[in-house]
Amino acid sequence: MPEIVVGAGYATFINTFRCKPSDQDEVVRINVDIVEQVAARFPGFISATVHRSVDGTVVVNYLQWQSPEHLSALQRSDDFQAIVRRFAGLIEFEPHQCEVVHVAEAGQQPPER
Repeated sequence: MPEIVVGAGYATFINTFRCKPSDQDEVVRINVDIVEQVAARFPGFISATVHRSVDGTVVVNYLQWQSPEHLSALQRSDDFQAIVRRFAGLIEFEPHQCEVVHVAEAGQQPPER
C-alpha cells in the first residue's frame, strides 16, 4: 500500500487523464496494464494507485518512484510504449510531479504552528 509522507525522499507524480465517460473503463484498463505488466517490475518503482471519477470524465493515477529518472526510463521502454499507444484518441493528459507538503490522519493532532 502506498505510504504518503512529507519529505519521504521519493518522487511523486499525479497524472490526470480526461476522457469521455464511454472511454473511462478503457483508460482505467490501460493504466492498470501499464502498472501490472511493466511498472511493477521496473527498477525504481514504489507504488501506483489508479482512481476514476464518478462522473466518468477523469482517471487519475498517483505514482511513487525512487526518482524522476526511474520513471523516465520506464517511459522510454518498448514495453511501456506498446501499451501507452492504446491511449491514442481517448485522453487529454496532464502530468504533474508533486511534493507532499501535508498529511493528516484521523486521530492525530495537527502540529502546533
